[in-house]
Amino acid sequence: MTRVATYGSNQLYLSRITAVQERVNMRTLQVVTEKKSPNYTGISADANRLINFENEKARSQAFINNNASLQTTIGLADVSLTAVEKTMKTFRDRLETFYTNKNRTQQDIESIQTLAFQSMIDMQSYLSSSADGKYLFSGGLVSQEPVQLPAATHDAFKDIYDGFSVTYPTTRDAHMVDTVTKTATTGNLTFNAANGTITAANAGTLSQFPVGSKITAAGASGANNQSYTVVANTGTQIKVSQLTTEGPSAATISYYPAGNTTTPNVLNGNLTFTPGTDTIQVSSTTGFAVGQVFTVAGTTSNDGSYKVSSIAAGPPDTITVESVKVGATETVAATLSSESWYKGDNISIEQRIDQDRTVAIGIFASDPAFEKAFRAMGLIAQGNYGTAGGLENNMERVEQARYLIRDSMLHPAGNSAPFGTEESSDLESVRSQLGVTQNLIKTKTEKHQSYIGFLDDRIISMENVDKNEAITLLLDDQRALEAGYQALSKVREMSLINFLN
Repeated sequence: MTRVATYGSNQLYLSRITAVQERVNMRTLQVVTEKKSPNYTGISADANRLINFENEKARSQAFINNNASLQTTIGLADVSLTAVEKTMKTFRDRLETFYTNKNRTQQDIESIQTLAFQSMIDMQSYLSSSADGKYLFSGGLVSQEPVQLPAATHDAFKDIYDGFSVTYPTTRDAHMVDTVTKTATTGNLTFNAANGTITAANAGTLSQFPVGSKITAAGASGANNQSYTVVANTGTQIKVSQLTTEGPSAATISYYPAGNTTTPNVLNGNLTFTPGTDTIQVSSTTGFAVGQVFTVAGTTSNDGSYKVSSIAAGPPDTITVESVKVGATETVAATLSSESWYKGDNISIEQRIDQDRTVAIGIFASDPAFEKAFRAMGLIAQGNYGTAGGLENNMERVEQARYLIRDSMLHPAGNSAPFGTEESSDLESVRSQLGVTQNLIKTKTEKHQSYIGFLDDRIISMENVDKNEAITLLLDDQRALEAGYQALSKVREMSLINFLN
């Protein structure tokens, strides 16, 4: 053997060169990726803090993504509310014009009624808006369409609410009631045709039906299975007859003769009212025929408009008025139900927008702001022209609807609430609350974005290399590696023969 290098020295040279080669590879990776290490092991001193920072960043990003979805939902709700507001304003303005018009024609009356019903349909559509397959105004029942009006056409609506026998609810309680009785609770129900009443066997079990609500009987005889308006309710007995026992009482009857719609005729006489059969006995001869609409004034409890269903001429004349009557006297295991137009619930869906803050996304179609508007429109839309329930014979509804629509937009509308104190919510407060929620979410999102920016700076300082430094070290290691290979090559060329000659 003539070489100077030994096996041991050769291996040592190779191990040193390999170490430099590994450093060159590491420096090259750092320069290319700008990262200190491809794994946490390479930055073990900062690994724990880095993982914590990355988790914090991921959590903040999740809040940002969730908040963006919420902002989209709220934005869509705001679009719907804008459309609702436009509908309410249009109805309010047209109603004001109708109110000030003292020469109203049949066309004027039917036009405002058509507008009222169409406004209800429009509001139903806007309040049934959805996002991501979830209804926005139905509370917790996000898969349930929140508003379902009882009829899809105006004619069908007037068939249900004729304005006399069955009238549109005038109070919120009557408007929102949604319940069905159970025979196990009420016992048998007694329908009394003579008195126009429905009585439960068990006391106090019918108290859930407010005066003015529409109820529907089922399970009784065909003559009684129909819809009624609750005229009075003791909690045990419901009165459905439109008349109250009274008389003989001095009163006046006014009516428009055929072909004359400007100047009414007026009769004076003593009137006797009998509920159940819904008859009015008039001491004088009226000359009325079936279908005649007339208005009674001056009584204690029976002022209003009526339509002749049949008449027994006198004197005294006995007039049976057109109404929904209890058809037969019976005691039977029947049920009573009242169905609301609102099909959602009142559960607010809470969304967490930050670790320490949640917001309730709860705008319900049942909110008084919308309910009062529906009620105002329903009051006008009910009843056919030329009937006892027609708007022309119940002009007080115009003033009532004017108050309700104004109150639905900005509470209070005045001191003369026609149906008692209304709930304070209005469209302005609903939109204001929505705006507050939007601003809160925006503020929290900006906070998360700022926090992510801070975390990114810290993460970069722990993960990233100084690129200039990394390039300098790479070049230095490259030169060292080249020198190492050159030295190894030179050593391998050395031989004792070169020194013995």
